[in-house]
Amino acid sequence: MWRRAPFLSRWARLGLALLLVGGCAAKADPFGQQVKRIDEISIAGEELFSRGELKRASRNFSRALTMSRSVDYIPGAAQQLNNLGAVALEEGDYPKARDYFTQAYDLNQERQQFAAASINQANLATVAVKQGESAAASQHLAAAEDAAWQSRSQPAMARVYLQWASFYLDQNDPASAQNFLTRAQPLCTTPELKGTLSHNQGRLALARGDSGQALEMFSRALTIDRSVLDRAAMAGDLFYLGQVYQTRGDLSQAWDNYVRAFDVYAGMGRKAQLAKCLQRLQEVNRQGRMGHSLERFEKLANPGPAPKPS
Repeated sequence: MWRRAPFLSRWARLGLALLLVGGCAAKADPFGQQVKRIDEISIAGEELFSRGELKRASRNFSRALTMSRSVDYIPGAAQQLNNLGAVALEEGDYPKARDYFTQAYDLNQERQQFAAASINQANLATVAVKQGESAAASQHLAAAEDAAWQSRSQPAMARVYLQWASFYLDQNDPASAQNFLTRAQPLCTTPELKGTLSHNQGRLALARGDSGQALEMFSRALTIDRSVLDRAAMAGDLFYLGQVYQTRGDLSQAWDNYVRAFDVYAGMGRKAQLAKCLQRLQEVNRQGRMGHSLERFEKLANPGPAPKPS
């Protein structure tokens, strides 16, 4: 599905804060200043989230939520509920993630913030997929598409089409995936969307057995995602590049890309993804009779209990 539960655009939120704070420089705007402070705390939380420091990120988002509610800043409250849902999703607490995303959706839908509501529904679809509930995922994606259509936002529509494509790739339905990728392509105007489009085009090519096209698309996605330092997306691109090289029998290149994916995931503290990378490294090492040491990877993927204080 979508490569991570998305936060709302940082630049959109900063623009809102600047709009509230701006105007006559000589006249202070206490509410606007509070919104700016909330945004700073939220952005710091996003940075912590990107490094895998989920507990600290959650504290930032919870603080920003409390501050938003205390000044009746409803868009901020909705945003922080979505962010807390993203943390719960990463932690594997799917009921909590669903609850946070639903609360965010209700606030955004009530205020007719349809683009944000579309993101909330897309995130609910991701929760459903994680729980193996494909029918529920389809319903949430339909709701996300409806909200995106009401928003008249091309980026919102592109996100939903891309997530539909990913959903159908997960369902081994490349024809439907191709349909949604074709619909998404002219709407993908930002690096985030272009990177996701290329990534899913790589997945489609891989599903069709076209490893050459898959390499081109995943390499393009990696270049785009690196340009905006989207580490979760970069790691996904590298992992799939490793998979394509492994399929082609180029085990040296497969090893190199799996190692790079492992190191990016390690920097983010993504334990589940580290285990998947380790499994692939073990396969390639065995298939190619490489004799590489796996000790470093095993220690990071399977950390032992902390030593007891003496």
